[in-house]
Amino acid sequence: MNDEDLSFDELAESQPARRDHHGRRRAGKPRGGFLRRTLPFLLVLLVVGGIAFGGFQGYRWITSNVSVEKEAPDFAGPGHGETTVQVSEGDTGTDIAYSLVKQGVIKTSGPFVSLFSNTPEASKIEPGIYAVKLEMTSVDALNALLDPSNLTGHRVIIPEGKRLSEVWKILSAETDIPVKDFEAAAKDYTSYGIPENAAGTMEGYLWPGRYDIYEDQDAEDIIAMMWGQMEDQLTARKIPQEKWHETLTIASLAEMEVRRPEDYGKVARTIHNRLEGTGEAKGKPMKLQFDSTVHYAAGKSGSVATTDEERASDNPYNTYRFEGLPPGPIAAPGAGALDAAVDPPEGDWLYFVSVNGDTGETKFTANWSEHEKNVKEWQAWEDSH
Repeated sequence: MNDEDLSFDELAESQPARRDHHGRRRAGKPRGGFLRRTLPFLLVLLVVGGIAFGGFQGYRWITSNVSVEKEAPDFAGPGHGETTVQVSEGDTGTDIAYSLVKQGVIKTSGPFVSLFSNTPEASKIEPGIYAVKLEMTSVDALNALLDPSNLTGHRVIIPEGKRLSEVWKILSAETDIPVKDFEAAAKDYTSYGIPENAAGTMEGYLWPGRYDIYEDQDAEDIIAMMWGQMEDQLTARKIPQEKWHETLTIASLAEMEVRRPEDYGKVARTIHNRLEGTGEAKGKPMKLQFDSTVHYAAGKSGSVATTDEERASDNPYNTYRFEGLPPGPIAAPGAGALDAAVDPPEGDWLYFVSVNGDTGETKFTANWSEHEKNVKEWQAWEDSH
């Protein structure tokens, strides 16, 4: 038997044993160790390589035999049918694109947003409800919104300071919904989520402003929309729900007592000072004695004077006779009056009077003697006009 007939292990055992310098035997390094260690690694490489090669060949087959096309981001147009889309005040191109995609007018928002950004006239799109087609191109959709003739529904503007009876008349005139329908829908005011209050009404709880009303909306829908706007305003100002009624009442008084927005806060502070008995009141609460509440009780509006009989009435809104705030708001306050009621400025005012009916100039003071002078100034202006 020669070396060629021996196995790796037998060859290793046949080699002379190595000894150290003490003569002790050391194990010899077996031959063939490198191949034994690298063989598993080589097998793994072969397997991975085979998988990669197979995947590559599969990819080549798919790309050669299957046609994969990128989906178009826009409809081909020109569109069909009809739907409506609302553009709200302050909407951006992205906001409008979202509404159009949601309603099925355009396919994706990207082309419309890009087009909107590069079209100067797009910023002039009027808020409102537009009649448009389904599956339009982004270009056609933008052109439709730029055309005022596509506006539909009813646009209604409710000014600040209007009481419910006036609000119903404005809404009825614009929508052809009878006033009695609004009155009936407003009776169960708590069904809309308005908290029960001492006045037993939703007076002052409907936000003034501009509204776009759909053709199929009824009185309940419109009331719910307007209250929803007011609720958002109250929530945004972080007014606790238990303070909503008081805050709206004070805000409505400020709205109705003065004409200049810069005076709203002074009225709100004067209300607090009189109720708390500040300054000359020496801690004793004072009646508000606001003509605006007497007007409300008498069904009057405007700057007409109150009569002795009206100021003596036993109506709970008569603040000449009864102490404290009236049972509830006397009109719909706007943003300025509401802000003033939430955070009135510091001041010791107890009295105020408008001294100029043209400009709305109002003078505030903390003492009665100065207030008498201001009243004479108002009377002089009245006499001269």
